Amino acid sequence: MVTFGDTGLKVAVVGCGHGMLDTIYATLEVECATKGWAQIDLDLLIICGDFQAVRNELDLNCMSVPKHYRKLGDFHKYYSGAAQAPVLTLVIGGNHEASNYHFELYHGGWLAPNIYYLGAAGVVRYGPWRIAGVSGIYNTRSYGKPHGERLPYDRDSVRSAYHVREYDVQRLLHLRSPVDIALSHDWPAWVELFGDHDDFYKTKPHFFASALADRLGSKPAAELLSHLRPTYWFSGHMHTRFAATVNFHDGLGMEDALQRLDNVPEKLRAVLPRVPRSKKPPTPPASTATKTEFLALDKVGSNPTFQWLEVRNLDHPPHADSPDAAPYLDRTEAGKYSLHYDEEWLAVTRACAPGLNIADPVTLVVAPSTARKVPAASVDKHRRWVKANIVDKKLLQIPFNFAPHAPVYSPGSEVDQNQQPLEYPNQQTAQFYDLLQIPNRFAVSSPADASGEGGSASEVGMDR
Repeated sequence: MVTFGDTGLKVAVVGCGHGMLDTIYATLEVECATKGWAQIDLDLLIICGDFQAVRNELDLNCMSVPKHYRKLGDFHKYYSGAAQAPVLTLVIGGNHEASNYHFELYHGGWLAPNIYYLGAAGVVRYGPWRIAGVSGIYNTRSYGKPHGERLPYDRDSVRSAYHVREYDVQRLLHLRSPVDIALSHDWPAWVELFGDHDDFYKTKPHFFASALADRLGSKPAAELLSHLRPTYWFSGHMHTRFAATVNFHDGLGMEDALQRLDNVPEKLRAVLPRVPRSKKPPTPPASTATKTEFLALDKVGSNPTFQWLEVRNLDHPPHADSPDAAPYLDRTEAGKYSLHYDEEWLAVTRACAPGLNIADPVTLVVAPSTARKVPAASVDKHRRWVKANIVDKKLLQIPFNFAPHAPVYSPGSEVDQNQQPLEYPNQQTAQFYDLLQIPNRFAVSSPADASGEGGSASEVGMDR
C-alpha cells in the first residue's frame, strides 16, 4: 500500500451530495484509477453540503424540498450498516438536509461509520491539516437569531433550521491559528470576482442580477474568508464548477482585495464593500497567508464528472512540523491519520458555551445567543483547561462512538408524508459535553419529552 502521508494529502472534493453516496464512491474509485491511485489511498472525501443524511422516511419530512422531489437516497444503508463508507468522509450541511439529524449533532459527530459531520460550525484535525467548516446557507432574517427550531418543524422552521447563525460564525472568528482547508455550502460573497466572472455571469445571468442587487453569496462566509485566509476553500450550492484565487495585500482583508481588482464590471462597483477607514481588518486575521485558492463544484450527477468531483494531492501545510501539530500525528495501522478534535476550537467552544441558547423542547422558548462578547483572555483561559484536561490526557482523538438510535429504513412501510419524527438524544453529543465538562444544552431524557407523542404535524410547505 502507498504510504501517502509523507507526500501530501490525497483528497477528493464533491460539491452537493444530494444523497447519492453509492454514485459518489463508485465514481471516486474510477477517478482515482485515472491518477494511478487505489481508492484506499485517499485520505479524505469532502462533501460540501446537501449531503442528505436521511435515515428513514420520517427524516424526509424534515428536509426542505417539495414532496415530489423527496428521495430516500443511499445514506440509510450506511446508517444501518448495510453499506460501509470506503473512504473517511467529512461533510457539512447545506439547505437540503435532514435538519433534525444535524441538530442532534450540533457540535459535530459521526453520521454513520466513517462519515463525520463538522456540525453547525466546527474545526477538526487530520494529521497536520486543520479543517474548518460552517453548515447551512446565509439568510439575513435568520442570521442574528438563536437556534430556535425544534421538532415538530412547521413550514417556516423547516427552512430556517438550515440557516447560518451569527453565533456560529463568531465562534470561528475567534480562531487565531492558521486554517488549511475551509468549507462552506454557499459561496463567500464576491468571491466570483477573483475568477473568470465574465464567463460566469454570461452563462449564469441570473447570478449577475443577484450580484447587482448585492444578494449573491454569503457575507458571513466572506468575513470568515477574510479572517481565516485558508490555503483552500471549497463550496457547493451554486451547481457549477468555478475556481478563483483571492489575493490579500498588506495584512488587509476582502474589502481591500476587492478594491484592488481592475476588471470588475462597473455596475458592480457600487455594491462592493468599502475599505475600512482604519485600513485595518475589523478583527486580527487568523493567518498571514497572502492568498486562498477557492473551488466550487456542481451537484452529483451533473455531466461531465469533473464538474462535481475533484481529486487532487495537497502539499503539506507550512505549519506541519510545528510543535502544535505533534498531538495529531499518530497513524493508524493502515498508515493513515485519525480525526482529532482541535485544541483551540475546544477552547472556543467552552468559552462561548454560556452564550449558546436553543429552544426549550416543550415550550419552544429561546433566548438570544451571543459569542461576540467573549474576550480573547477567556479563550486563553479555556485553552489552558483544554491543555490540562484533554491534550495532556491524550483525549484529542475523536472517538468512534457512533451507534444507530433512530429507526432504520424498512422497505414497504407506510409513512404519512406530513408526520414528523421524534427528537432523539444523541449519545455522541452527550459524550462531547462530558469531555468538555460543561452542561449539555441538547439533553432530552427521552424522545417523548422532546416532541410529545411525535404524531402528525401540520402540513409542511417546503421550498427547493
